[in-house]
Amino acid sequence: MADDLSRDIRLLDRDLVALRRDLHRHPELGYAEVRTSQVVAERLRKLGLSVRTGVAGTGVIGDLDGERPGGTLLLRADMDALPVVEQSGHDFPSETSGVMHACGHDAHVSALLGAAELLSARRGRIAGRVRFLFQPAEELAGGALQMIQAGALDGVDQALGAHVMSPIPFGVVATRTGPFFAGIDAFEIVVVGKAGHGGLPHMSVDPIYAAAQVVTALQSIVSRETKPGEPVVVSVSAISGGNAANVVVERVTLQGTVRWFSQANREHALERIQGIASGVCSALRAACEFRVVSSSPVTTNAAAPVDLVTAAALATERAEVTDPGPLTVSEDFSEFTDRVPGCLFTVGAGGPGAAPHHHYAFDLDERAIGLIAEIFARAALAALRPE
Repeated sequence: MADDLSRDIRLLDRDLVALRRDLHRHPELGYAEVRTSQVVAERLRKLGLSVRTGVAGTGVIGDLDGERPGGTLLLRADMDALPVVEQSGHDFPSETSGVMHACGHDAHVSALLGAAELLSARRGRIAGRVRFLFQPAEELAGGALQMIQAGALDGVDQALGAHVMSPIPFGVVATRTGPFFAGIDAFEIVVVGKAGHGGLPHMSVDPIYAAAQVVTALQSIVSRETKPGEPVVVSVSAISGGNAANVVVERVTLQGTVRWFSQANREHALERIQGIASGVCSALRAACEFRVVSSSPVTTNAAAPVDLVTAAALATERAEVTDPGPLTVSEDFSEFTDRVPGCLFTVGAGGPGAAPHHHYAFDLDERAIGLIAEIFARAALAALRPE
């Protein structure tokens, strides 16, 4: 039988969906979430929370103190969008050219604000503090660490985070104890050749040709240098260089990521990326420069927070909980779980046939917003229950 919290989330659903659609129309890239943070701060202040803005640039922290002393539970949402041109076809598309909420962070912000509203109405049932953290720049794998360095984890005992998951149907909550999301290193390779005329290739050194061979050769790291069955992914996802059909350009930039669960695999992959790129370029008379742009560790969930989320999800009577095994996607929520016991969980928001995350047609089942809010609220009330 539905309790008062289930009733209240049903009453909030329409507002949370409208908020998500507003945020979707106005996406902002990492460290530029100015409008989003203003919306968040205004709503938190109206609920009577103590609010800090400008944390790590555009981050927002809202503290809700219960009526009795106790521990501190952190609930987190990421706010940034992606440099993607939207082609979703729905009637609330991005109004910012070349920027799109293609990963569901608009839903995360809405859900956490929903949880704040549910919990602010229940201060008397809270012994301790709930910290609502709205983080910039998750997609840049740096916002979480910046917020931690600004004091976001001070006094925190546990941390919970949620992510919508478009390949999974609504009603399925996925989490696990131990390694859940992969660690990540984002890298950049600059291939340097010698510029020249496209009709006189012998008088130049073509970095586009060299870069193409580097991309192909890097695939050997997983296929021929990693023990079969070990989860390692090396991807080159962006190539830039040249803007004319008849010019040999001087420089080409490759950008990519390494996903890993083992520190040994990580170190081997990064060493071999640099070695292979250098060797291939040298053989083709080019030079290369390699650097790691950003990194985040493996997201490792602790048993007690996982149990807390599992019980909260089942109590909604709208969800089943499953262990999908380790997933080779990444999340800088790992910076929190690296420092305090925490749990990242995913909530189904699509299903077979849904556009994947980071796709120009990405969309989500908006029922997931209310479900995340309800799980957050139930978990907080259980974790901070008065003795």
